[in-house]
Amino acid sequence: MKIKKCKWIIGFLLAVSASNFALADESIGQVLQINTRFLSIYGKPTWLLIVRDEETGRVSPYLFDIREQTNFWIAFTYGHTYKVTASNIVFGPYAKIRNFCHLEKGILTGQSMSITLTGVLAPTESSFKCHVQQYAGVPFTITNEKTPPVSGV
Repeated sequence: MKIKKCKWIIGFLLAVSASNFALADESIGQVLQINTRFLSIYGKPTWLLIVRDEETGRVSPYLFDIREQTNFWIAFTYGHTYKVTASNIVFGPYAKIRNFCHLEKGILTGQSMSITLTGVLAPTESSFKCHVQQYAGVPFTITNEKTPPVSGV
């Protein structure tokens, strides 16, 4: 019984891995760049950011464990039009901030975001600041292909 379960888990992991390679050549729509410059952090907060592509319905969840004061993260969308469906930060079983940085504000078309977080990250929203700037995003492609070497003549 344990062998069948192990084979199933290995098969599942291979399928997930293969799907990740298949996604490597997809066109990226918009980008959410996140910079943190906290003075201090209370607890071990976790930020759940969920982005939904309005054209295809594809949902991309991102989970950021905030352990360092200075961080740089990127969240991608896979379409031109998207919506942040969740932006929740959890500090523990009882402390949660919903709609963190007020990112759940409707459908965005052709707009990427630069998000800068400063101050003291604590369960009270008055202790930190979110600076969100939207700009016209330019789609680009992520690829895992290697560039062929240039041969000399």
